[in-house]
Amino acid sequence: MSDKKKNAIQLGTLLVIIAAVCIVFNILFDGRFLSRDNINILVSHAIIPTFTAWGMCFVFACDYTDMSIGSIIILAANMAGILGSTALGYPGVILGGVLAGMVLMTINFLIFVYTKIPSWIAGIGMAMIYEAIAFFYSSRQLAKGSTIAQLTSEMRKLGKPPYIYIIFVIGLILAYIIYNRTEIGLNIRALGNGIKLSESMGIKTAKTIICVGVICGFFVGCSAFLNESYSARINAKTGLTSLSMIFQPMAAYMLAQVLHTKINIIIGIPLCSLFVYGIFNMLTFVGVPSGTLQEAVLGVIVIVFGILAQRKETKVVK
Repeated sequence: MSDKKKNAIQLGTLLVIIAAVCIVFNILFDGRFLSRDNINILVSHAIIPTFTAWGMCFVFACDYTDMSIGSIIILAANMAGILGSTALGYPGVILGGVLAGMVLMTINFLIFVYTKIPSWIAGIGMAMIYEAIAFFYSSRQLAKGSTIAQLTSEMRKLGKPPYIYIIFVIGLILAYIIYNRTEIGLNIRALGNGIKLSESMGIKTAKTIICVGVICGFFVGCSAFLNESYSARINAKTGLTSLSMIFQPMAAYMLAQVLHTKINIIIGIPLCSLFVYGIFNMLTFVGVPSGTLQEAVLGVIVIVFGILAQRKETKVVK
């Protein structure tokens, strides 16, 4: 049996098992789990971290690690709220999130390239800076008797069906083409084999790494304006608590990495994100409170998927 056929059978078996579990769970809870309203909630909650995971996919592909993505989402979401609350309307929501995400991620990767500081260290430092900026903005608003940028109910349609589904389809097509069908996508993945090897292949490594920041920033920015549209406003976080915003996308990415031999990672990420959020939704149904206990489960998921994703690696994993 060929590897391709074997992988298809394994993937099909896995999907059947997951479907069976969902059906049984739905029966146990009187059809509420697979109800139309709950499915819309499941899919909407899975789409937002999917964009973050797509951005992280490009970062990890070139062997970099950026821990400031959560703090960038907070700043970009607030920018989306600020511009969306002006006469710019929906274009302001989109441009505010996307441009802020692209600018901040590009700044990060310029620092990675030209300072030679390990990306995970520089990323933590930038996370602290971005958290401080968001906190300063929030404090100034409170001092003036105002609130942080908040979208009105009329301006939140992008975070709800059917608009969030349209944005998802556009994002999926762009991520798939860039990652799999473009020269820059090929160069980014080649960087994962080492800078010196990439340079020997004629790849302009500095330019490619900065492009990673631009591409990642685009998808992180999309996640930001969707977060703002869904939640109306995103509060500032301090003490590196913004890191919690990347745990669910990271879990989805790691599971997709486990399954990458069976399904393209760009397509696998939204499926895995839906799987991860489905677990949380099930925990809510059985009475596990959101917060600490569910976050503990997410921590276990990240560790397990991380082990599975790196089980064949012989070098030190960042």
